[in-house]
Amino acid sequence: MGDRNALEKELLALAPAARERRSVDLFLRACVETFLSVVIAGVCVKLVHDSARIPLFLWPLALLDALLLLDALRSYRAGRASLQRELLREARLRELRAALGIDP
Repeated sequence: MGDRNALEKELLALAPAARERRSVDLFLRACVETFLSVVIAGVCVKLVHDSARIPLFLWPLALLDALLLLDALRSYRAGRASLQRELLREARLRELRAALGIDP
């Protein structure tokens, strides 16, 4: 009976953590930042192509573009790591539910 109580305690501790889906927010952030980076890169290319002299505000735009792209990569990597943790928690949660007879 002690084993069942330990499994139930682990299930109760794991259930709220398994509901949290942080990876979705990180993947969304990576997508939005990538989109914005592509748009800003297009603006920079258009400025260089159409201008006789390179405008001074091109450099801050290029820096912003690079920072957005780097942060998008960081968010994507963090999202993948978070997704792996979420999948492991979900697998353990399913094992606990099957062991306790909650799920058929």
